[in-house]
Amino acid sequence: MAGSDFAQVLQELDALEAELDPMRLLVDEGEQTFARAPTALEQAYHQLESAIGHTLGSARALVEQVEWKAPEEDVGAIEVLVEKDVLPERIGADIIEIAEFTHDGFGEVAFESYGLYDRMARGVDTLSEYVEYVHHFLKEWGE
Repeated sequence: MAGSDFAQVLQELDALEAELDPMRLLVDEGEQTFARAPTALEQAYHQLESAIGHTLGSARALVEQVEWKAPEEDVGAIEVLVEKDVLPERIGADIIEIAEFTHDGFGEVAFESYGLYDRMARGVDTLSEYVEYVHHFLKEWGE
């Protein structure tokens, strides 16, 4: 049931998981290496932005598929998943914070001073947990 009913959710989750491996590699390089390379900063920012896009896309698709009231904004889908106990509050809050950060756009300011590395490191863990929680929900929903 879940495979066909939740195809868009699963597609977004697969795309998100594909984004997480390169993010892990960037984080594993360490903050000093990360901060010394401006192109690495921009690449990391865009990687995080893309990962959040897949996260919000999968959340919206899940809310719509289960036929819960869909919010106007994509981040609202995360709030719905928290309200429906699909996600813990901590994960929802982290995702919303990262989404707001990426929404601001990559500017000319040195991003290490704005915590890109910290958001990236936390984001890898948070988004990995998000995938696990959604897969768990889909498994239970399909039973």
